[in-house]
Amino acid sequence: MTGNDLASMYEFSYFAINRNLNDLTHEDSVFIPGPSGNCINWVLGHIVSARGMMLLLTGAGTPVFSEAEAAVFQRGSAAMTSGDQGVDLARLKSALEESQKKLVPALQALSDEALASPVPEKFKRPPLTGTVGQAFATMNYHEGYHNGQIGLLRRLAGKEGAIK
Repeated sequence: MTGNDLASMYEFSYFAINRNLNDLTHEDSVFIPGPSGNCINWVLGHIVSARGMMLLLTGAGTPVFSEAEAAVFQRGSAAMTSGDQGVDLARLKSALEESQKKLVPALQALSDEALASPVPEKFKRPPLTGTVGQAFATMNYHEGYHNGQIGLLRRLAGKEGAIK
């Protein structure tokens, strides 16, 4: 798999995420599925936060979110509850777009040697193990998993499915 292949995967993912976010309001984004689970607002923030780690892993980019902004969306962070306002949906969508503009060229620039190199120790933790290329492929699956959640959450919020 080349950097261009990975960039194509993330371009498709970005397209699908945007389809699922189309015509959602901020209120839709903070709808909490019962009895528990994360809302679109948290899931989208989590995707942007994960892309920040990926930008660091390329060595060519910096995260869109500050450490404080990203902390809210990390695995194990407190789930949003009814009444939480979350982060403005427009801000999250803008952050996703900004991450896309940084991530695609950073992936395209990765050499075969860079992709075959081991994940640097400072980033190594499950699921970021093995080679850099493997880590990016795993993180693309991670993003697709959460994009599927957004698709289901949009339906639970009363919207029609966006990908047919």
